[in-house]
Amino acid sequence: MGFGTVRIRSIVAALGFVLPSIASAQPVADFYKGKSITFLVGAGAGASYDLYARTLAEFMGRHIPGQPKIVVKTTGGQSGGRDVAEAMSNQVPPDGLTIAMTQQTIVLHQVLEPKFARYDARNWYWLGNMAPIRNMLLVWHTAKAQSVEEAKEYEVAIGATSTASPTYIVPNILNRFAGTKFKIITGYKGVGDLDLAMRRGEIEGRGASWISAQIALSNEIRDKQVKAIVFASRTRDPSAPDVPTMSEVMPDEKGRRVADFMAAESDFGRSVFIQKAVTEDRARALRAAFEAAMKDNDFLAAAKKLRLDIEPTSGDTLAALTLDIVNASPEIIELAK
Repeated sequence: MGFGTVRIRSIVAALGFVLPSIASAQPVADFYKGKSITFLVGAGAGASYDLYARTLAEFMGRHIPGQPKIVVKTTGGQSGGRDVAEAMSNQVPPDGLTIAMTQQTIVLHQVLEPKFARYDARNWYWLGNMAPIRNMLLVWHTAKAQSVEEAKEYEVAIGATSTASPTYIVPNILNRFAGTKFKIITGYKGVGDLDLAMRRGEIEGRGASWISAQIALSNEIRDKQVKAIVFASRTRDPSAPDVPTMSEVMPDEKGRRVADFMAAESDFGRSVFIQKAVTEDRARALRAAFEAAMKDNDFLAAAKKLRLDIEPTSGDTLAALTLDIVNASPEIIELAK
């Protein structure tokens, strides 16, 4: 049993249950007044997910009837956010007092590793997405390979949190379909842990979102101690236009199809959800509050100060994307596996 799982169980135990017959009869404002909403985040403390969550938590509550306080609880990134997904599906009471954000790979993980996915994203009600994520792979300046092409010749030690995380998925796909020689070392607790390991020389590179690097490694990027060598997204990042996408470095059509399918994860980015079983009035109130926060000038100013990009996507769009992934053809799923 991992640290994240133990911590999730302690958080869930602390949440308690609300009697449905009493809670559902209350108006939304009366229900939320004086209460706290737990915001479960399947990532490490201090990582970019944490920053997005805490910034949203500070301002979203003011738009919820009754103005409850939102308290962020991070659970670690070593499971790719799977602990949070499973807790929201099987443990957390669907009373509208818990919202969640997992890593953007969580829907793809459901179809790629179904035996490990004890959850179903089709049973979630998406509040919306704060911003897409362009995952990437970066290398330290002393690594022998400073490009994907060079990584076909030289082995590079890449750190990762777990096999469900983009920190593992991106270099693994490149190894399998582009012929690179990345040595993937798992077990790190989050991007902060990965960055520390890279500075110590334990590893020579890491993945995750580009913004996580821009936030935590801004000095290293400026001083050219690290560089992104590929993006796992459908389009190049405007801030690094010379860095190719994963699809662009694939040698054949099979690899490109897999890369494009996997790049769909970037559209989920910093998405927030609850369970579909939450009463309709509370679900709508929470989605409306999320959408209002995305237009809140104070929220936008705080995000800008932290260099957090805000490019909202609607909950309905995320629901449609979820169905597209879960209902993808067996052929593309098997290729991606």
